[in-house]
Amino acid sequence: MSVETTQPSGSATIAELIAQAGNRESAMFTEAEGKSLLSAFGIDTPQGVEIAVGQKLPAHLREPLVVKAISATLVHKSDAGGVRVGVSRAELNEVALQMRASLAEFGHELDGLLVEEMVQAGHEIIVGAVRTPGLGWTVMVGLGGVLVEVFEDVAFGLAPLANDQILDMLQELRGMKVLNGARGGVKADIPALVTLISRLAGPEGLLASLPDDVVEIDLNPVIVSDARAVAVDARFVVGRLEAGDDAAAVRTDGRTTDFSPLFQPRRIAVLGASGKRPNLANRFIRNIRAGGFDGTIVPIHPSAEEIEGLAAVGSLADVDEPIDYAFVALPAAKVSEALSEGAGRVRFAQVVSSGFGEVDEGKELEATLVKTVNEAGIRLIGPNCLGTHASAGKLSFVPEAPLTPGTAAIVSQSGGLSVDILRVGTSRGIDFHSVVSIGNGADVSAAELVESYLGNEDVQVIGLYLESLAIAREVLDVLAASETRKPVVLLAGGRTAEGSRAATSHTGALAGNHRLWPAIARQSGMTLVDSLADFATALHALSTLDLSVKPNGREAVLFGNGGGASVLGADALDRQGVATSPLADSVINELEALDLPPGNGFHNPIDVPAGTLAVRSGAVAEDILKTVLAGSNPAVLISHLNVGIIQRNLGATHGDVTGNIIDSIAKARDESTPGTHQMLVLKTDGSAGTEEMIKTYAQRARAIGIPVFPAFEDAALAARAVLEQSQQTHQASRGANGRQ
Repeated sequence: MSVETTQPSGSATIAELIAQAGNRESAMFTEAEGKSLLSAFGIDTPQGVEIAVGQKLPAHLREPLVVKAISATLVHKSDAGGVRVGVSRAELNEVALQMRASLAEFGHELDGLLVEEMVQAGHEIIVGAVRTPGLGWTVMVGLGGVLVEVFEDVAFGLAPLANDQILDMLQELRGMKVLNGARGGVKADIPALVTLISRLAGPEGLLASLPDDVVEIDLNPVIVSDARAVAVDARFVVGRLEAGDDAAAVRTDGRTTDFSPLFQPRRIAVLGASGKRPNLANRFIRNIRAGGFDGTIVPIHPSAEEIEGLAAVGSLADVDEPIDYAFVALPAAKVSEALSEGAGRVRFAQVVSSGFGEVDEGKELEATLVKTVNEAGIRLIGPNCLGTHASAGKLSFVPEAPLTPGTAAIVSQSGGLSVDILRVGTSRGIDFHSVVSIGNGADVSAAELVESYLGNEDVQVIGLYLESLAIAREVLDVLAASETRKPVVLLAGGRTAEGSRAATSHTGALAGNHRLWPAIARQSGMTLVDSLADFATALHALSTLDLSVKPNGREAVLFGNGGGASVLGADALDRQGVATSPLADSVINELEALDLPPGNGFHNPIDVPAGTLAVRSGAVAEDILKTVLAGSNPAVLISHLNVGIIQRNLGATHGDVTGNIIDSIAKARDESTPGTHQMLVLKTDGSAGTEEMIKTYAQRARAIGIPVFPAFEDAALAARAVLEQSQQTHQASRGANGRQ
C-alpha cells in the first residue's frame, strides 16, 4: 500500500525532493514523499492521503484514521501534538484545528495533514539507516518504544545486507523472544520484516539508489503483526556528508601485488642509518643481521662510505640491482625525494617516519609521497609505522625476533602494538608467518594484505589490529568477495560509546563505534576480541588446531582434576556461549564400567581424583576420553591439569603422569571419529619448578597439535573463536562446492 497526495510526490524525482527538503528548516522530506519512495521499492506503508486543512477526505479511506501534521519546521511530530490516532471522518476538522493550535504553541505552522488508515496492532520495530564517512550506509534494527529509547536494544549492519545477515541482526536483539511470541504474545511475521529490511538495505534496495545528499532514514515505527510488516512513519534527512578522520583513503590505482618480495626479500635497502650516531635504522640493520638474514643489505647515505660495516650507496638511483624492500627512516620532508630516485628499482618501501597524514601539517606531505611512489612504481607501506616482520625471510624490526616460520599473519595499524603482538604471541605459543605494521596505510592497505593472505598457502589464520572503521569496511568487502575463507581474528581500538555522533534520527544517535565494530565482525565472519591477551589466545588456538575438523554443535566436555575448578570452567564456557550439558546415561555407564578408583564424577564436567589419574601412570586418560568421544561427540574437549599437584603427589611413584596424560589426549583424538577439537589447560601453583614443568609440557602438547592455556577463561575464549571460525570456514566450503 502507498501514500497518495493531492500533488503526488511520486511524480517528483529524487533530486527534486532533495531540493525541496533543502529549502525546509527541518531539512527533511515530508512523510508522504518518503513513503512514496518506500512504496516504489515495495516497502509496505499505510493507505493514506495528504490534504489541506478543511479539504474533503477521499471516500476509499477506512476508519479509524491516523492524522499527522505537515509542517516545514516540524521534526518530532508527537512532541508538538502533531499526531492523533483513532480519528473518525466526522472528527477530522476539529482535530485539524486542535493541531494548528498545539503546533503554534511550539512555534510551528500547520501546512497540511497526512491522513492514513490505522494499521493492525503488532510489535513496534525501528528500522533506520545513516550514511557514515568511509562506511556507506549503516543500518539499524531494534525493538521500538521503551526498548530502543531506554535499553537501546538495537543491532547494526552495513549495507548491502543479504537476508541471512538481516536474520543475524534480528537474532542479536535481546527482545527477539518477544517477536517470537514469548508468554503467549503475538508471533511477529519475521519473513515480512526481513523482506522490508531487504527492500531498504539489500543489494537492490532503496539505499543503493539514493544520492549522497540523503544522509539519514528512520522508519519508526514499523508495525509487525502476525501477517504484515508496515512502515507507519518515515523520516528522510538531507544534508552534506562530511568526510571524517575515519573516511577511507582514496586508492590511486587498482594494482595487484605479489607480496612475496616483502615476506622473503633478498636485497634490502636502508635509508636513514647514521655512520656516527646509531639510530632506529642502524638498529634495524643489526636486528636482521642478528636474525640470520643472508641476503644483501644496502645502506643508502649521501656521504658515508660505510655504515654498520657495510658499503654505503649515495642514493637509490645508484643501486646496481633491484631492491625488494626499502626500510625508510628519514625526516618526513626528505622521504619523497629519496624514494623518487628509486623509480624502477624498488618493489616495496616501508616508511617508518612520522609527520605525515596523522597530523594536519603532514597531510600534504603524505599526498605528495603517495603520488611519488605511484609514479615510481613503488608500493608504499606506512608511513608512520615500525616495519615488517617476516619469519621465513629473516626480516624483523624487533631485536631477538622470533623467526620460527608459522601460519599466523598479522596486520596492525599500530606500530607499538605490533611489537607487543610478536612478544605476547610468541609467549603464548604462536609461530608467525608475518606481522606488518601499516601505520597510515596510505598505499598498501589492510584489505589488500588480507586479500594476499587469503591466497597464500603458507597462511592459515589472519589477525588484525584496526582503529579505523573505514579500513574495517574495506576488509569486510574483501572477505565478502573472496571465495577463499580463512579464520580472521579482529582486535579493534576505539570501541567506546563516544564514537556516537549527533543526528536527527534515532539511528544516527545510536550508531556508536561500540556497536559498529561488532556489526562489522558479525557481518564479515571475523572473531572480535577485547584485549591483546585474548587476541593471542584466539590466534594460538586457530594456528595450532587442525581446522579441517568440522565440530558438531557448540557443546564442550571438561575433563580433569579439581571439582571447583571444573565448575568455574563450565561458567567460563557459558559466558562464551559454549554449553557443558550432562553426558548421556549410556556414556556414564560405560565410564563407570572402567572400574576406576572411587571418587569420580562422570556427568560433565568429568572430575577425577589423583588416584584415578595414577592408573597406568596417567595412561588411563586415553580410556576415559575414548569412551567420552565415542558416545557424545562434543565440539570441544578441554582437559585441565593442576600440574604442581599431580607431579608432586604422583611423580615420585608413578613417573611422568602429566606427560602420559598429554600423550593419551592425542591418542584418543587420533583414534576417534573427527569432530572434536582438543584443548589443554595447565594450571600452576606459582612455584618456579612448576612453571618450568608447564613450559616443557606446553611445548610437548603444541608440537602434537594441542593448544595450551594457563586458565579456563583463555580456553573458553579460544573455544568460542574456534567454533565461530570453523562455522565460517565450513559454510564457505559448502558455498564453494555449490558453485562448482
